[in-house]
Amino acid sequence: MRLGLVVPRYGVDVVGGTEHWLRLLCEHLVAMRQWDVEVFTTCATSAATWSDELPPGDSVLAGVTVHRHRSVSGRDPRYAELNTTIRQDPAHVPDDVARRFVELVGPVCPAVLDQAAASDCDLIALTPYLFWPSVVGAPRLGRRVIFHGAAHDEPELHLPIMGEVFLSVGGFAFNSYAERALVERTFAIAHLPAAVIGNTVTEEEGDPAAARDELGLGADEPFVLCLGRVERDKGSLALADLWRHYRRRHREAPRLVFLGPVHEPLASDSDVLVAGHRSEAVKWGALRACEFLIAPSPWESFSLVVLEAWLAGRPVLVNGHCQATVEQCRRSGGGLWFSDVVEFDVTVDRLLADPSLRTHLSERGGRYARRQFSWTAVVDRYALLVERILTTADAPGPRRTRPAPL
Repeated sequence: MRLGLVVPRYGVDVVGGTEHWLRLLCEHLVAMRQWDVEVFTTCATSAATWSDELPPGDSVLAGVTVHRHRSVSGRDPRYAELNTTIRQDPAHVPDDVARRFVELVGPVCPAVLDQAAASDCDLIALTPYLFWPSVVGAPRLGRRVIFHGAAHDEPELHLPIMGEVFLSVGGFAFNSYAERALVERTFAIAHLPAAVIGNTVTEEEGDPAAARDELGLGADEPFVLCLGRVERDKGSLALADLWRHYRRRHREAPRLVFLGPVHEPLASDSDVLVAGHRSEAVKWGALRACEFLIAPSPWESFSLVVLEAWLAGRPVLVNGHCQATVEQCRRSGGGLWFSDVVEFDVTVDRLLADPSLRTHLSERGGRYARRQFSWTAVVDRYALLVERILTTADAPGPRRTRPAPL
């Protein structure tokens, strides 16, 4: 089996849920299934700019062949000028305006699509839906595409041009049942092969004491953790305001630590500590040391940080407006959720006041994560979906090589 992956950025230094998990999936497909996997990507590492930071050319990373190309353009700040139009009434945005918006969001890199189209890959995974490579690549690559849309209910999903994107592909790998339901009620794609694959992570070592020292926390200082990019759309700024409001009434409450790359300014103070991007060892140490994790994003198709918290033995508190993360909490029994400031205060009160509740939630979350999202389970589900796409009557046309048995 030869699988390609078109993704805007790829590598061990890339911080991003979908990109990170698909890199690990590619590596495990090579190691566990002996598939040939190659990646077609840009020289970027940052989604904030899409600047060419890595050298172009070919390399091999953990058994995966990686082809990097320089972009014609990265993220143009002028995309923000169209944001109001996009968000006010996305269903009626003219196609030329929508395509201009996608070009400005970037990264525009025709060489990536050219090489993927000319390759002898049996199928080409494509992700995520809202960037230029997917918007242009899905219609071009057509039924050869296994689409990892990573969709959530945001204005961009409802642009008219997205209909062609989602209807062109050969099949769908969804991160959650919530994502599948959203896509199926938005686009007429129920006839195409699809499966809820989920995400998974590789659990790593991390020393809580070393992480506390690295972050400047006291040896026994309790703290609550928010993990991931610090930006408005991820809910980080709103969470900081909620936590400061909570601490004004509960001065004994611990500090909130933000751990991840800072894409929008957020200052540290006596209530919140903005630690920035740190190593994986510090991240896993902080996960094991925290009281619980808060995942504030309203727009996720899965959320790897929730899984990481459960594997590290910690419960989670998620945004009640995010169907995907609430789904995982319901299915696992490993977390709580909030939908407004009152529910936030009540759930935080419960989690901080009741160590036995935190233990109960974390144990259930851990069992669920290891049962449903082990690498064996995920790879098996993925291989079965690929086989369905290859054998369906609506499958891709003739390929250069006959796929090896799965």
